[in-house]
Amino acid sequence: AIAFEADILACFAREVEAAGVAGEVRVIKLIFLVVVSRFLERIVSLTVRGPSAGGKSYLVAHVLDYFPESAYYALTAMSEKALIYDDAPLEHRMLVIYEAAGMAGDLQTYIVRSLLSEGMVRYVTVEKGKGGLKPRTIERQGPTGLITTTTAIDLHPENETRMLSMTIRDTSEQTAAVLLAQATGTSAPVDLEPWHRLQDWLVDGSNEVVIPYVRTLAQAIPPVAVRLRRDVPTVIALVKAHALLHQLHRDRDGDGSIVATIEDYAAVRALVEA
Repeated sequence: AIAFEADILACFAREVEAAGVAGEVRVIKLIFLVVVSRFLERIVSLTVRGPSAGGKSYLVAHVLDYFPESAYYALTAMSEKALIYDDAPLEHRMLVIYEAAGMAGDLQTYIVRSLLSEGMVRYVTVEKGKGGLKPRTIERQGPTGLITTTTAIDLHPENETRMLSMTIRDTSEQTAAVLLAQATGTSAPVDLEPWHRLQDWLVDGSNEVVIPYVRTLAQAIPPVAVRLRRDVPTVIALVKAHALLHQLHRDRDGDGSIVATIEDYAAVRALVEA
């Protein structure tokens, strides 16, 4: 039934607020939309920044509750070669690392970067057997998106440019809202099943989206920084994710692809603009 809502992100924000989460509507909506982008060939990745005790990991974990576990793979930390030898599926799935410090090694950041950019990891190692040393190729298939939290100002520069960054609010007003929510403990019972069913429904449907105004959008953006070569495709992917989420309110073209509207871009711009 949620698929029939005209503004699913607003519906989600109301649900989360009723569950006792104070403020941070923009961050909550963006995390939700980023996870939905896993259905696309280009998956959006996100860093949630903020001070210690700001609630970054809490927000991410709470949003993920509204998704089935098949949508994400959550870790707090991992060994240097964990993503190579682990057998958990990563294809069209979000890798969630609750603290960016949990992937601080050079090899770890390189593996994650390969997943984000190349959509796969191909690792060659040597194993000792009865016949002596033999090469073995390990492949981890993507595409995979990454969500992580951090108190750091900067991450590894090569990974940083591959991710959106959102900072939670540390204002006195937000702190007051959190304290009030903690003190009153007012929260409505949460029924996660309809939200999980929404994701199951999306799995079974078409994930092809076209944006008829995408050329006009690209030409309207001043080419002032090289990083835009990655940022603009990220925005386009979010627009597609928003259209995919609201497909019952969108037309389809002759090939059956969902046709994004200007409302999809407007919703994304409201979430990512500085």
